[in-house]
Amino acid sequence: MCNVEQIADCGDILSLGRALFITEKDDPAWLSQCTVSLSSCGNFLAVGYKYRICFLTTQWINSIESNSYLISWSGTLASEITSVLAVSLCPTQLSTQSGPDWFCVIVGFVNGTVGFYTNTGHLLLLEKLDDKPVIKLSCHTGTYGTMPDDIHVLFCHCVCVIPGTTLFQTLRNAKAHQAKVYAGIQEDSAIDSKNLNIRKWTFSDQESISDAAVVGLELKNTYDHLLAASTYGGYGIWYRSVPPVNTLVSATGQSPYLGFHYAIEGGTTPPLQDVARAVANKIKSALPGWLGGSIEAAAPNTEPLIRAESLIMRNGISDPLRCGTSVIVSPDRRLAAITDNLGRVSVLDVNKGYLIRLFKGYRDAQCAFIQLFDSDTKKPQISLVKDIKRAIFLIIYNPKKGLIDIRLMQRGNRVAVFTATKNGKLLYNTCGLVGAEKNYTHKKLNLPEFQCVLIDPDGKLKTFNIPFYYSLEGVQLQRSKDLYTLRGIREVLKKGTRLEKETLNDVLKNISYLETYECKKHCTDILIKHYETSSNLLVACLEIFWDSYNKDDCAMDQNIKYYFTTIVLAALFYRHIHAEDTNDMQSLALKVYKANDILISSDDVAYLHTVDDTDLNFHLLEDDNCVLERLFILAQEKEYKEYQHTKVTFADKQCSTFKEFNSNFYFNEQSNYISLKADISDEKISYLASDIFKSILKLNSMHKITKFIKVSLIDPKDIFKLVITHLMNMPLEDFSIDLIEKLIQIFYYTCCASNEATSINYNEISLWWESIRTVIINMTCPLRSMIIAMACKVVVKTLETKNDKDDAWESVTAENAKWGILIGKLEDISILSIILIFKDSYQGNAMMKLQHDDINVNFKYIYSRGKGSVTELIAKWLCSMGVPPEAVVANEIMEAYDAVQDDSNACDEDQGIYIFMENNRHCVDKNPKIFKWLSLLRRQFPLSTKSDYIVANMCWEYAVEWQRCMSKYEALAAVVHCLENINNVHLRLGIFSITWCTYIKQIFDGCCRLVNKIGKLPKDNLCLQDLNFTSDNLTKFLQVATTFLEKFCYCCVSVSDQEKVTIHFEKIWDESLPSLVEVAQDTNNVNYDLLHIVYQISCTIYYLCHFNLKVSKPLDTLYDIDYHSVLEAAVSTTKREVNLKPSEKLLSPRMKYLTKLIRAAIETITCVNGDDINKMYNDDECSKWIENISSLADLWGINNNLVRRQHIIGLYHLGYDCLAENIVTVINEPELLLPPLLAITIQRFKRSLEHSNNQPEWIVSMPPQVYKRIQNTPLDSSIPSHPSLKSTRSFLQKLLIEIDKKATNTNNADPQDLKFAKLLIDSCEILLRKVL
Repeated sequence: MCNVEQIADCGDILSLGRALFITEKDDPAWLSQCTVSLSSCGNFLAVGYKYRICFLTTQWINSIESNSYLISWSGTLASEITSVLAVSLCPTQLSTQSGPDWFCVIVGFVNGTVGFYTNTGHLLLLEKLDDKPVIKLSCHTGTYGTMPDDIHVLFCHCVCVIPGTTLFQTLRNAKAHQAKVYAGIQEDSAIDSKNLNIRKWTFSDQESISDAAVVGLELKNTYDHLLAASTYGGYGIWYRSVPPVNTLVSATGQSPYLGFHYAIEGGTTPPLQDVARAVANKIKSALPGWLGGSIEAAAPNTEPLIRAESLIMRNGISDPLRCGTSVIVSPDRRLAAITDNLGRVSVLDVNKGYLIRLFKGYRDAQCAFIQLFDSDTKKPQISLVKDIKRAIFLIIYNPKKGLIDIRLMQRGNRVAVFTATKNGKLLYNTCGLVGAEKNYTHKKLNLPEFQCVLIDPDGKLKTFNIPFYYSLEGVQLQRSKDLYTLRGIREVLKKGTRLEKETLNDVLKNISYLETYECKKHCTDILIKHYETSSNLLVACLEIFWDSYNKDDCAMDQNIKYYFTTIVLAALFYRHIHAEDTNDMQSLALKVYKANDILISSDDVAYLHTVDDTDLNFHLLEDDNCVLERLFILAQEKEYKEYQHTKVTFADKQCSTFKEFNSNFYFNEQSNYISLKADISDEKISYLASDIFKSILKLNSMHKITKFIKVSLIDPKDIFKLVITHLMNMPLEDFSIDLIEKLIQIFYYTCCASNEATSINYNEISLWWESIRTVIINMTCPLRSMIIAMACKVVVKTLETKNDKDDAWESVTAENAKWGILIGKLEDISILSIILIFKDSYQGNAMMKLQHDDINVNFKYIYSRGKGSVTELIAKWLCSMGVPPEAVVANEIMEAYDAVQDDSNACDEDQGIYIFMENNRHCVDKNPKIFKWLSLLRRQFPLSTKSDYIVANMCWEYAVEWQRCMSKYEALAAVVHCLENINNVHLRLGIFSITWCTYIKQIFDGCCRLVNKIGKLPKDNLCLQDLNFTSDNLTKFLQVATTFLEKFCYCCVSVSDQEKVTIHFEKIWDESLPSLVEVAQDTNNVNYDLLHIVYQISCTIYYLCHFNLKVSKPLDTLYDIDYHSVLEAAVSTTKREVNLKPSEKLLSPRMKYLTKLIRAAIETITCVNGDDINKMYNDDECSKWIENISSLADLWGINNNLVRRQHIIGLYHLGYDCLAENIVTVINEPELLLPPLLAITIQRFKRSLEHSNNQPEWIVSMPPQVYKRIQNTPLDSSIPSHPSLKSTRSFLQKLLIEIDKKATNTNNADPQDLKFAKLLIDSCEILLRKVL
C-alpha cells in the first residue's frame, strides 16, 4: 500500500541549529526557512542559513536502527546564502567504486556570485554571474538520467547555464591542484575558468518573475513549425523549411502568469555595428598614439564578462489576478506544476502549452514529481528500460494544514492523502550522478535515490512509497498489485532466518491475495529460496494456491497443475530423505494425488506399511568377492593411492538447501516421473548425489527408499544414477564389504519402486537394466564401475529368484550373462588402469622418456578407441619410462622359455632367439617392478600385449613426439631403433611405410628442395624459414633419415622370405576401426627400385651437408630424374613408370662429387702423438666415411677402385704416407696411381727446396731432369710445408713393388713414369744422406 516512510533524521536538531547560529528562542520552524539540498545518492545533506552552512553525512545508528545525518563540516561564508545545490560526481573510469566519487556543494549568494565547494568545505571555484541575488540552483538530468548535466542559475531577470561538460572537469582539476597545494607540491591553486562557456539568457516581455525552470530542447516537427510561421506572418510569408532548435524556459510570475521563453541553440549573432565597433577598436589599439590623434589612456572596459542573450517569449498564459510563485518540471520534462498566490496548483502540458489540471485549496503549496517504473527495482537496467512501463505522480504538500496529497498524472485522480507535520520542507531532486566522462557508461538508470523527500521541522526525513499498480487498471492492475505484494514478502523473508508466528500469519495473508499465476509461481520460487526460514510456510503457501485453483469452477491449466504437483512431490521427497516431519504435507499430498489420478492411499503417505526382507541375501557372489579382493590389494600400491588423491575430487559440499535440490529437476514438463535435468553441471550433480547418498545411509531402514520414491514420483532410475555418481567420487579407502552390502540394499529397494526394473522376463534382456549398464560403461573409474556392476548383478539375481515361482530359471540367465561379461571386461580394464599409473625409473641404457597427458582409462575409452587402444596405452606407459624395445622383446621370450620344461630343446629350436634373450636378459633383471607389471598385463591381455604390437606402437609414439618438436632428433632415432626390434617383417615394413608417408616424407622433401636450391648446407635463417629447425638439426635429421631409408630398403628385400601372420585381439570389441598393426601389416605399396633411389638421394644430401660441401644444384647434377616424383611414387599405391638407368653423362659429375667427399673424409684424420719418427693417426672416422662413400659408389655403379685410388691420393697429398702405404696393397691397378702421385712428389721436392738450409747444394744434388720438372711446376699451397722425404721414399718404393707384383699383359704403366719414379727415389736417398 501507499505509505510514508522515515529514512533518516538529522540527529540532535538543536546541535544543527547551533551550528547555523540559530538560537532556541527563534522560530521553532526555523528549518523550513533554511536552504536545504539532498544529494542524489541520499547520504549527503547541505543546509544553509544566512552566512552559515553545514554539511551532514549519513551514519547508521545501531541503537535506533536507522540512519542519522551528522555534521561533518560547518562554516561561515563571505556573503549571505540564498540557494544551495548538492551534486554527486560520477566516478572516473579508473575508479573501482560504484557510488559517487565525491560531493560538490554549489552555493548561490545574494551578491550574484556562485561558489563551488568540496564536501570538506574547501572552495574550488567562485564565479560572479550577476549583480542580483541568486534565486534558485537546479540540475535536471531527465527521465533516464542521461540528459546534459548543466547547472541552471536563476536570477530575477535572467537565467545562467553552466555546461556540465566543462564545469565538472574544471572542478576536478581544481580539487587536484588544491590537494597538491596542501601537500606542498604546488604553491598556487589558481584555476582558469574562462573555458566554462557560461550562457546567460535574459527574460523579456514579462513584468515580474518569481520562479523559472529550464525545460530543455524543444524539437518541433516541420508541420508545427510552418503552422506557427504562417500564423505569425500570414499566408504569404517566406520562412525557412527546417525548424530551428530552441531551448524552452518556463517562467512563472505576473503579466503573464506563465511565460514560454525560447533561446535559439548555437548562440545569437552580434549586431553588425557591434562587430564594426570591435574591429575599429582593435585597429586603433594597434596604432601609435600620435597617429591615432590622442595620447590619453584608454577607458576601462565596462562590458560584462558574460554576454547576455535575450530570450524570446512567444506565448504565455495570462491571468491578471494570478501571480505564480513556483514552477516544478517532471522528470520526463513533459509536465510542469505551477503554484500561485490564490492557493491553486496548475498542471501544465509543456509540449502543447496549455493547462490540463487545476487543483484548489493548496495555499503556499510545495510540489514535486515522482517517476515510477513497472519493475522489481527502483533503477532498472538501461538496456531493458524502453520496454518497461512508467508513471508520473504529483506530490502536493500543504505546510499550513500539514497534508500530503498524491495524484496520478495520467488521470488526475487522487491516489492517497496523508497527514504530516506542519511547516515542513519538500525536497525535489531531479539529477543523478553528474560529471560522467565520455567513456563511462551507466548500467542502471542514473536517477536519484530519493526523488522526493519531506523534511520535518524536527529534522526527520521521509520518503513516499507508491505502488506502481495505482497507475493501472484491469488485468495489469492485478498483476502490479501482486508484484507489490511479492516485493513485501521478499523484504520480510530477507530480514531473518526464523520468523515469528505473527509475521508468518501476515505473510500467509499476503500470499492469499495473489491472483495471477506468474506471481504465484514467483512467490513459490521465493519461498523455495527461503525454505530454511520456515519450511512450513512453503507447504501452507502451496496448499493455499492449490485450494485457490480448486475454488475456481474452470479446469486447471495442465502446466500450472503439473508445476505445483512436482513442487509438492519434490518437497515431500526432500523431507522424507532428510528425515523431516511430513505430517503437515499429508493432506496436500492426498489432494495432489486425487487431482492427478495417482493411486496412493493415505497409509502410503503416512508410511504405515512394513516390509519383510528377512529372506533376502545382500552379499556379493563368491567369485566376484575373490576378484574384488585381488584388485583391492593391487590398488593399495603407493603410486595408485597418490594418483587417486591428486586427480579425484570428492564432493564434500552437499545440496544443503531446498532451492539447490529443486534446481536439479524438471518442473515444467509433463511426464510420469519427476526427472533430473539433462544439462546439470558436474559440480551440481556431484553435490546432489552426495546429499542423497549420505541421507539414505542415515535411514534406520533401507526399505523406506521404495516408499519414498513411490509417494514422491521421483524417477528411480535417476536415484540409481545419483548413487552411482557419488560412488564414482568416493575415495577407494572408503569402500568396504559392509558398504557394498548396503549399496546392494539401496539398489534393490530403489529398483522395487519401478515395475520395469523388477519385471525381468526369462532369458530376455531388460531395457531398464541395459540403460544402467550404459551408465556404468560411461563412468570414469573402471574399478568403481566394476564394484557397482557386481552389486547390480546381485540385485538382478535377487529379483530373478524372487520372481521364480516355478523354478524355471537357469543357473545363467541372459541378464546374468550380460552382467558377468561386463564384470569380466571391467576387471581387465581396472587392472590396466591401475598398472598404467605405476611409474619407475628404468635402470640401464634407457630410451628417450616421453611426457604424455594423463589418460582416464575407462571402459568407454577402451571400447571407443578400438582394438589397438590397450596396446597404445601400454606403449605410452613404456615410453614414459624410457624402456627400450629390446627389453620388451626379451621379456616376452623369457616368459615363453620359462613355460617350456626342457630348456635344451627350446634352445635347439631357435639358437638366434636364445642368444638375443641372453644378450638382453639384463634389461629385464635390472627392472623387476616394470616387467612384473608388464607380465601381469600380458596375463590379462595376452593378444594385445605381443611384443611386436607394443614395439610398433612405441615406434608410433616416438614419431608423434618428433613431429611435435622436430629438434628432438633422438625421438626420430628411437623410431629407427624400435623398427629394428619388430620381428614380424610384414608388420615392420608396414610401420616403415606409414611412418615415412605420415611424418618423414614431407620434411625430407623440403630438405631436398632447400639443399638443392642452395647447393650446400643452408644457414640457420633459411632452415628456420622453410623447415622450422636449424642447420644442425637438418644434418641430424638427414643422418637419421638415411639410416631409416637404409633399413627400409633392407626390409623390402627380406619381406618375401616370410609369410604374413594373422593378427588377433581380445574379444572386448564387437566392431571397431582397424588397429595400427592391422593397417601396417596390410600395407603393400612400396616400390623397391624407387625407394632405392630415394636412399641414394638421402645419402647424397646428407654427405654434402655433413661435410658442408659446395655443389651447384646437386640433385639436378647427379640425377637425371625428377626427385619430387620419385619421392611421391616410392611409397604409393599409384604405379609410375620411371627410367631407373642413369645416363652416361652423370658419371663425371658423380666421380667429382665422390672425390670431394673422399678429400673431406680424409680431413677428419687426427694425429694422436707428435713424434716425427713414429707418428700415429686416428683414422676411424675417415675409414667409416670411406666405407659409406664406397657404398654410394656401388649404388651408382662406379668401381670401388676409383674410391680407393682417390683415397690413397688424398692421403699422400696431405702427408699421411704411412696410412696410404697400408692400403696401397688392396689396389687392383696400382699403375694408375703413378702419375698423380709423381706430381705430388714433385710438389714435395719443391717444398723441400723452399725450406732447405743449403739450397745451392740441394740444387746440385738433383738430377737435371728432376730439377727442370721442379722449376716448371707451380707450387701447390695445400701440400704440407715440411714433407717427410723418408716416408716419400718408402711409399714410392712400396708402390713400385705393387706395380711389379701385379704386372699383367694388359699393364698400362708408362715406362717413363716408372723410370722417373725410380729417379725420385734416388733423389730422396741423396737428400737424406746429405741431410739437405
